[in-house]
Amino acid sequence: MKAYALDLRERVLRARRQGHSAHDVAKQFSVSKRSVERYWRRYQATGQATAGKMGGHRTSRLAAHDATLRGWIGQRPDLTLGELQQRCRDELQVRLGITALWHRLERLGLSYKKNAARRRTNPARAPGRARPLVAAAGAVGRPPPRVPR
Repeated sequence: MKAYALDLRERVLRARRQGHSAHDVAKQFSVSKRSVERYWRRYQATGQATAGKMGGHRTSRLAAHDATLRGWIGQRPDLTLGELQQRCRDELQVRLGITALWHRLERLGLSYKKNAARRRTNPARAPGRARPLVAAAGAVGRPPPRVPR
């Protein structure tokens, strides 16, 4: 959402300085009563009608600990996000969510995407999907399975 123009803010504040209520000013300039109250509060605190900063980039709480994160993962590449989160809390006194931790690791190039080493440790097929050929061939009253050529 974009901030209202400075001239509108100044007109709103001029009307408030003249003694009009926030409700009346809001109606007159087609803005919300809450906006009028915010502008007035900001004007009283700072003496300015300009809009405050909107949005912006927030730095990660882990930014100062990149080397530590790399070290932990270098020593134990199979650490889970939950384990890393706990270590951050215990050893670095940094509390953050799993998503924030994931984003930091992704930025450092330390993602937990599937790789060849992890795929090799899993079975090739889910259990129970295909019958073993030995059991199928030994079934009574059934011909042996045909192998496609």
